[in-house]
Amino acid sequence: MNVLETMRSILSECELLDAFNGCHVDYTEPNVGTCGLFSNGATKVRETICGKQYYHIAFQLYASCDAFEDFNRLQNSNFLLELTYYLNGLKDIAIVEKVGLTSRQGKITKITASNALLFNLITNDLNDGVQYQLQINVDYEINGED
Repeated sequence: MNVLETMRSILSECELLDAFNGCHVDYTEPNVGTCGLFSNGATKVRETICGKQYYHIAFQLYASCDAFEDFNRLQNSNFLLELTYYLNGLKDIAIVEKVGLTSRQGKITKITASNALLFNLITNDLNDGVQYQLQINVDYEINGED
């Protein structure tokens, strides 16, 4: 799996996201209990003389939750904090990236989650739920040609 597929898999298999109906890619529904992972694209950070490439990719995770009482919003904030801790603890995850016509081995070396915040009201009524945003940054490397 490439870095996009791997991040979606990590989030879909995370027990913290069990309350959501899977994790969509570049899409989320305007309903409580849904989430979506959006990519801002990858940036090459550097390349070694042997051809190993280092990349950085940024994601936003949008999760729609109930929020009509302080209790709900506190639970949502705790969920975002726990998810941040979980993601920040992951590293050295194998990936396979297609570079041109060649599949190359690589690995995710670091995941950083931050800036968890209330992003949007689903409608103009707080009782209909809100959407939270979590920014996820991933550093990964792709091995050079054999």
